[in-house]
Amino acid sequence: MTDTPTTPEEFEAVKRRHGARAALYAVVAGAFCYPETDRFAELTAADAVESLREAAERLGVGDAAADLAAALTDPELDAETLADGYDALFGLPGDDGEYPVVPYEAAYTVRDDLSAKQRRIATVSGLLEAFDLDRADGFHERHDHVAVELEVMQVLAARRAVAEADPDAGGEARSLELAEATVLETHLADFLPGLAHDLGAAVEEGDVSRAAADVYVAAADLAGELVERDRARHPDPPEADAANGGEPA
Repeated sequence: MTDTPTTPEEFEAVKRRHGARAALYAVVAGAFCYPETDRFAELTAADAVESLREAAERLGVGDAAADLAAALTDPELDAETLADGYDALFGLPGDDGEYPVVPYEAAYTVRDDLSAKQRRIATVSGLLEAFDLDRADGFHERHDHVAVELEVMQVLAARRAVAEADPDAGGEARSLELAEATVLETHLADFLPGLAHDLGAAVEEGDVSRAAADVYVAAADLAGELVERDRARHPDPPEADAANGGEPA
């Protein structure tokens, strides 16, 4: 946990820090969504890439963000290439019927335990409901999809940017901080490393273009660095029962 700001300058610094976090979580969440033409244009726009670099420098994760920025501005990358890469990695099963990379948390944290898997997905759904969030109409993935969980972090960070810059919003800021800690420790901490490992292996073994592979690998690396950095700054979340799908005991 960080020290409570007391001066206008400290409140402004906190606001900028959480705003930078929100910006970076937005980028990595967007990178793991299917790259429709409009989404691809937003992700690779020059001002978006520059904002990515600026936010990363503010947080001290410039190297990881530089790799993603370079991948997003690769002249060989276009929407079709990235979509083909998405399908090859996340969207289409191989000859053995298995997906090269499973983008759902429960596949890594509770694996084949169906009851625990349902509870795990329900905990993410509960977070979405608690903070009045919902998936976009065109997004049809499960609630434990990596893009959804990263977007939850984006929204929580954006709300902290407002709440922690307000001297009178201490209770709300604390609630948001604990919600972030829960997402980080209970969901993303065990999920992202496994996803990144499978992604790296699939890129090495599969038929994925270099331009698309670079985007997904760099996005996973940046997301992992953000999560580890945030975990180091957070209080412990409410205790969760691992046998109960990660729900609070």
